[in-house]
Amino acid sequence: MHSVCSIPIDGYTVNAVSLGTHTGTHVDAPFHFFAEGQKLHELPLERFVGRALVVDVRHLVRARGRIGWSDVRESLDRDITGGGALASLGPRLEGKIDIVLLWTGWDEWWSERKYFDHPYFGRDVAEELVRMGVRLVGVDTLSPDETVLSQDGGEEKDDAFAMHEVLLGRGCLVCENLVNLGALVGGGDAGAEREEVWVSLVPMKVHGADGAPVRAYGWKERCT
Repeated sequence: MHSVCSIPIDGYTVNAVSLGTHTGTHVDAPFHFFAEGQKLHELPLERFVGRALVVDVRHLVRARGRIGWSDVRESLDRDITGGGALASLGPRLEGKIDIVLLWTGWDEWWSERKYFDHPYFGRDVAEELVRMGVRLVGVDTLSPDETVLSQDGGEEKDDAFAMHEVLLGRGCLVCENLVNLGALVGGGDAGAEREEVWVSLVPMKVHGADGAPVRAYGWKERCT
């Protein structure tokens, strides 16, 4: 960001901002990986807002560790809401939840070199989630896929972008670099009123874009 106009000189402040479409917390549109995929401006606003399920996979996390569907399935089965988490996922038109947020806790390393050594998810995770009708997957890491840095001598694998390819290829959006997902998890005590998690992941509306930054936030509502 740099100054264009200032109060002492012009009587008002204006700054110019230059950033990439995948800067900070952002959403990926299908066009990010597919030439014929939907661009950001072609996606309806409601795709970015709705009930969400936060899946706690922190106990599975290790640097550059792969997390597969069996691991995620286990986490869903031990959900603190008392089970039924897996059954709650599905098409929104059926009254189910179609936004999944995978909580690794790796956001604690944001701004550190270690952030690039984040855990990642296997292709089978993407395949199962889209099969159930999930339409947006969010992560608190740089990417749901492994990040390989060429300057460190790393080499990309054949399935380096498996999560992106499966999710975006099926029209499921991706949100990356989320933070503080743990703030949306809590309660679950016996006798306590159940709460639903809601999120807004609305990006900047950039015409023709493959993605854009998001001012992400979430809240909890009591179930009626």
